[in-house]
Amino acid sequence: MSQSQIIAIRDNRFQDDETNIIQAAQQHPALFQAIYERWSVPVYQYFHFRTGDSASAEDLTSQLFLAAYQALPRYHHRGHFAAWLFTIARNLARDYYRKTGREVSLELAELVAAPGDLLVEVTRADEIRHLQKLILELPDGEQELIRLRYIAELSFADMAIVLQRREDAVKKSLYRLQARLQSLLEQNHA
Repeated sequence: MSQSQIIAIRDNRFQDDETNIIQAAQQHPALFQAIYERWSVPVYQYFHFRTGDSASAEDLTSQLFLAAYQALPRYHHRGHFAAWLFTIARNLARDYYRKTGREVSLELAELVAAPGDLLVEVTRADEIRHLQKLILELPDGEQELIRLRYIAELSFADMAIVLQRREDAVKKSLYRLQARLQSLLEQNHA
């Protein structure tokens, strides 16, 4: 890798070229920062929604990036870096729950209604609370689908790798889950 490529990566000019970033970080560990900057927020959010605790999420995020940094020289890039990273995240989360003996279910972030009609805002808040309740009642596997897709923002291909399922099965599961939640929400307002 040339010095100009290293400088370009360091300056985030290749931010969208995942392959170049990973290869550069494998050859020059100081460039791991580009990986951290790209994935730290989705990883933190994933852990925060798993634990419900900022301090635990920060600790788990640090553990994940330390593990990824140490394992990066052995990583073989095949276009699914996010799947590799979130597989490590899931394993860390499992270890965390084994040690603490507790798990906090998924909590959705409050959606902010546009300022205006108070009735619209109250109705939207009621719908959000009901959706949160429905999601909290889901089995962990279904909550994990929601976390990986909407919190971590993984592609279906990466979700399939993390969950060790076929991509079409992941899509169908998520779409069926969404339809079921929509139906339950509509029943609540009928």
